[in-house]
Amino acid sequence: VMETWFLADVDMLQRCFADSFRPNVLRECPQLEQVPKQTVFHVLSQVSGKRYTKRKAFDLLERIRPDRVESACPHAKALLEHLRSL
Repeated sequence: VMETWFLADVDMLQRCFADSFRPNVLRECPQLEQVPKQTVFHVLSQVSGKRYTKRKAFDLLERIRPDRVESACPHAKALLEHLRSL
């Protein structure tokens, strides 16, 4: 799921959820693209300290660094490379 990309950019998560940020939860996801959808949502809720909803997705998507996503998510890298080639 797209939200997997958010977990790739820990710095962005820390900036967005500064008051409630819990970085230790991210250690549960060493290979991001293999993490099930419900686990990704659960981890985002744990990281942020409140229930994650899709309403937050566009704000987070706007803030992530593509280079972080590419280095952590091979499928995202392939997608971005394809889009750049168009």
